[in-house]
Amino acid sequence: MNSSFRPLWKRASLASAAVATSTLLSASMASAAPTLVDLELFLSMDVSGSVDAAEFNLQRQGYVQAFLDTTVQAAIASKPNGVAVALGQWSSTAATTPAVGWSLLKSAADANLFAAAIAAMARDTSIGGSTCVACGINEAVAELEGNDYAGARVIDVSGDGEDNVVGTPATAAARTAAAGLGIKINGLPIITSDFPTLDVWYKANVQTADGFTEPAASFNDFNLAVQKKIVREITGDAVPGPLPILGAGMALGFSRRLRKRINLATLA
Repeated sequence: MNSSFRPLWKRASLASAAVATSTLLSASMASAAPTLVDLELFLSMDVSGSVDAAEFNLQRQGYVQAFLDTTVQAAIASKPNGVAVALGQWSSTAATTPAVGWSLLKSAADANLFAAAIAAMARDTSIGGSTCVACGINEAVAELEGNDYAGARVIDVSGDGEDNVVGTPATAAARTAAAGLGIKINGLPIITSDFPTLDVWYKANVQTADGFTEPAASFNDFNLAVQKKIVREITGDAVPGPLPILGAGMALGFSRRLRKRINLATLA
């Protein structure tokens, strides 16, 4: 039967069904859209066996003081879409979830709350004892691929030694894989007598071509180094491209989920 001869009620019913289907599809697509931010920052912190309790506390307190610092807080407040940040601990077996989960920071109050969460963070004793920088990078990539944010993506790797689990080539390969996903890696090597030129190794094998390395002269200098590094990371990343907000969110969300399905197997 020609559609023009359908009864009026049937035509109205079909039109209503089409509108309802379209509305449900639009709602579903909107709910899948990630939150747009100016920066997604994953802080990857060394807790291998070479890091004793005092050194762990110095790292933790360094991150706490960084997010309490007024310069860091001003940098965060300058970003209209905010900064999504999480902190993970790494060693020979990377943790499966961040030690401090993803938070969206837009103000000094948000930064203060994140600092308090870091201060309350315990050392993950389930992680193995060797220095696996590649493990930390791969876990950070998985976290960035699987979160609910969309923005410029940066991994901040801190550590006190070279990779002694999978070795330098695997660390460089993990770095290259992250770069292939558009993720920047910055290094924060902690210089010790065991590795007096660790910053050179980080520049060669950890930081991406668009990244940088900010060495700490010792664990005691970690506080200042991490503050400088986070300010540079926040102020140096641009807002995502000038697409319409909803369209950009949906496109980034769908591509993010597709990339995650394709790449997580090779990052395990």
